[in-house]
Amino acid sequence: MGKRVEKVLQKWEVIYHGKGNKYGFEGAQQLDDYYDDRPALLKYLGLYWVGWPWANSVYVYPFEWNETSTVKETGEEKVLPRAEPTDFIYVADFTYAITTSGAETKDRIPTDELTLVTVAIRNPYRALFSGEDWMRRITSAINRHVRNFVSSKGYDELISLAEKKGAGGSVSVAETSNIWSSEFSIPIIALSSLLSDETEDSPAPRGLHDRYGVEIRTADLQSVELSGSPEAKRQHLEAVTKKYTATQEAAAETIKGQAKAAVVQMMGEKEAHALNARLKVIKEFGDAGMTLAGLDAIQESSKGPGNTIIWANDPLGKLGRALLETGKGGEKS
Repeated sequence: MGKRVEKVLQKWEVIYHGKGNKYGFEGAQQLDDYYDDRPALLKYLGLYWVGWPWANSVYVYPFEWNETSTVKETGEEKVLPRAEPTDFIYVADFTYAITTSGAETKDRIPTDELTLVTVAIRNPYRALFSGEDWMRRITSAINRHVRNFVSSKGYDELISLAEKKGAGGSVSVAETSNIWSSEFSIPIIALSSLLSDETEDSPAPRGLHDRYGVEIRTADLQSVELSGSPEAKRQHLEAVTKKYTATQEAAAETIKGQAKAAVVQMMGEKEAHALNARLKVIKEFGDAGMTLAGLDAIQESSKGPGNTIIWANDPLGKLGRALLETGKGGEKS
């Protein structure tokens, strides 16, 4: 490694030195073999000389993490907890599973989330000897964001987004992808530069990278499930189903009420129009008009099966007398 590069790098920093690198590595410096100074025999045998067994040893540390494997029969991701002494650390990208338990939605439904994050160790020395467990630190930071994200969504909305992720629906693929990217993935990736309680003005070191030598490369929410025992899940599911049913029934009643109001309004307008017409007849023909208007109303009321009309007070007699009086009045004139 040239002096020019050493001046700009922090000690133990893992960087890309291949083709297209931005640190000034050229020619043979871009090859991995350039940095392998083992004797030819050790290279051939695949061995590294650490030191005499009684004086030197490889550093071994306890490490706990979650991996996932795909169940062939169902295609689901199964979480595999791991805890064992480890004598190495990945500096290339590696995917870990982060589980979040009991995160409450906006409507107070407890849920469990599975998030897959791709992590790269950029500074192994700082990751191992900073005084804190780097995996626990990134798990805490990610869980905090997951809980905040879940609390901003209702259960139905959260499940709907998960189902429509990469599929069509009332929310388009582009809109769904934008929600996952802007509200979930990008803020988690940004933890590499700034933790949730930090700002650009916070004193260094800041973020997971500077504090622990860790960089989050990708973050993806894999699943959302109801929390608790099978019985608790059943109860939560019943509550969610009842809420959904009640919401749908309320929406149906609203639509029915709006339709009924529209019919009442239409009938009222029709009756008002008919009443105006009858009043006009009455005004023009007096008693005869009143009788005609009454007969028209009786005829209108008799429409439809099952309607019984009681004919009382000799409406036709009244009509005849009224018409007779009208005729006499015409002769006198």
